[in-house]
Amino acid sequence: MPNPTPIATRALAERAGVAMLYLLAASAFLSTALASIAMAGLALAFVLAPPAPRAPWHWSPASLAVVALCLLVVARAAVAALDPSVPHGLLWESALDWCKLLLFIPFAHFLAGERPRALRLLGLALAGLALGMLWRLDWGLLASDPGAFLGERDQYGFTAIATGLYTGSALLGLMLMRERLLARAAQAFPRWSLILAWGLLLGLFALGFLQSQSRGSWVAWLPALLLGLVLAAPARARLDGRVLRRALWIAVLAAVVLVLVAFQADDLLWRMREDLAWISGAREGTAASSLGQRWSAQLVGLSLWLEHPWFGWGPGLSQWLMDLSGDPGVRDGAGVALRHLHNTYLEVLVQFGVAGLFCCALLTLALLTASWRGCAGDRLLRALLIALWCYLLLWELTNYRMVRHDWLMYWILLAGLSQGLGRRLNRAG
Repeated sequence: MPNPTPIATRALAERAGVAMLYLLAASAFLSTALASIAMAGLALAFVLAPPAPRAPWHWSPASLAVVALCLLVVARAAVAALDPSVPHGLLWESALDWCKLLLFIPFAHFLAGERPRALRLLGLALAGLALGMLWRLDWGLLASDPGAFLGERDQYGFTAIATGLYTGSALLGLMLMRERLLARAAQAFPRWSLILAWGLLLGLFALGFLQSQSRGSWVAWLPALLLGLVLAAPARARLDGRVLRRALWIAVLAAVVLVLVAFQADDLLWRMREDLAWISGAREGTAASSLGQRWSAQLVGLSLWLEHPWFGWGPGLSQWLMDLSGDPGVRDGAGVALRHLHNTYLEVLVQFGVAGLFCCALLTLALLTASWRGCAGDRLLRALLIALWCYLLLWELTNYRMVRHDWLMYWILLAGLSQGLGRRLNRAG
């Protein structure tokens, strides 16, 4: 008679894994502690209830790509550790952080291709981000001086560039999924209350998006929105009342954005004048602005990559290498080197060379293909996921946030949804 304990344990682990999905989505941008617990629980549930064993050549392309990337990370760290001058603690800590990219696989496994579950997880992530922003919002300044509040660069608990990424992604979700959100919930709530809630959320995320003053996020957001709108449009668009309503909503959003920009005009103009001053003095090597520092950092990064073009220098060594370079252009007013190169692709080249960038490209392509195939019957969800990928890939041209905790949550959600919807992983037993 077979022992029922493993079967009962597996069933419990599968239920726990699904519960960890919801906890992770709800806490991803709300509570670091809860999100960490959810990540650990998700990994443990995956170990107790793994997919059916398969030969590596039968794994999904995304799984193969991310495993290859992590093997490269560990191997490059081991080789770099042979140099006694390299900071070993930083090296191995960063290598472990890179290996956490694997955590989208348990997320995809327990999502199990369920589109309704995917939509609920997206809604929970959106709600968690909104609650986190309201929790961290400077209510005292808002009450005492609304004008000063609208003009400050609030980061809502993240760095400015991260706030731009997360709030911009939330705006894409609200705009591309508006029709579905209102249609599905209209049976339980009056339509006017749903429109009001949607508008308030839109205003909150637009506020955070503008207050981030992340110009890289702003530039990346518009192409992503346009791509999403094109993909979300019906195959045969009809000239009916929807066209007028959509134009009206876009006009309202544009008016809100113009008001927020007006409150921040002084600071934005000051930063533009600083950048123009750097451009005019670039031939003399000045780097008095953030743009100048980033330019100097990327020149240093390019020279570093050319020294080790194929496999890079090792994980997490960018700041240490910039500090060793002695270039004054990569230092702030206190003389401290920039933490990173402000370009994800250049960071990957410096840390892991062409081999690492190739693995990252294969992983991204595999996840894009999975999301496109998995949402074949749902044009709105497909449009949202592809727009989010477009936004992230463009955002990474001017920013670097990989392996940070909050970015890792974003990665697990986006990559896990793409992989989980695109390929239902077989379960053992």
